[in-house]
Amino acid sequence: MKKTILLFLTTVFLSLGFSANAQPIELKELLTKAEESLNNINTVVYKVDYFNKYLAKNDTLHSTAICSLYRMPKDKMQSFHRIEFEVEKDAPKYFGQRMYNGEKVLWYSNSVDSLTTNETPEIYSEKKMKYSVVENYSNFLLKQYFGRKDNFSIYGTKLAKIRMKDINVTEENLHNTPVYVLNIAYKDQKDATRDEVTKHYIRKSDFLPIAHYSFLRWENMEQYNYYEIEYLTINSGVSLDDFKIEENQQLNAVELYKDFKNQLKKINIATTN
Repeated sequence: MKKTILLFLTTVFLSLGFSANAQPIELKELLTKAEESLNNINTVVYKVDYFNKYLAKNDTLHSTAICSLYRMPKDKMQSFHRIEFEVEKDAPKYFGQRMYNGEKVLWYSNSVDSLTTNETPEIYSEKKMKYSVVENYSNFLLKQYFGRKDNFSIYGTKLAKIRMKDINVTEENLHNTPVYVLNIAYKDQKDATRDEVTKHYIRKSDFLPIAHYSFLRWENMEQYNYYEIEYLTINSGVSLDDFKIEENQQLNAVELYKDFKNQLKKINIATTN
């Protein structure tokens, strides 16, 4: 598994260096159109493939998740949501479910080899605890896109530019999909991070982000994140009833995992056809 992930990331990282130098669209126009596209989304279901390595870790972690979001701008967590995901390590694989509806958080995780038909998830309702729990898995929520209304215009502000060394737009094809790439390089921070870069891959057809890459160094350590997004439904198929949490509910984790894997198969078939 490690070799597969490393090969994948090497391919991705190499491809990041071959952007065109031309400015295909004005920066301000790209920021405006991408922000408008995201702000027109009220509910969304997406699949995300997430690769990340933290500063103090040596291994790259690969997670695949299917997320349903009902955006709630006035809620501290910005959305009600339900997430099923699988985390791949060398061994074992883990499957989990997370759910948040403003009042409660549901948390469940277990080894794929240990799933049963009668699992008791953790339920949290105390204010500070539930927010802490949601923050623990917030990487799946893609808050830089769905967590605020100024998700792209912020890059045009004077405050943001203080930290930036450069910001520009290039063009690429990501898995045969034409994209604009918003490239941001940040100034080194004294006695802190250096070589920090961020890239947003924005689909030309609808100005929605479909991939994201970030990298930085601190002392002798490196951290990077890369994920790809596949939108399954937008503004349909999600209701508040999808986020009900019962205090004493139990999960059939075997069926949940089976349904999750079947959904991934259908998505992969649809993508390759």
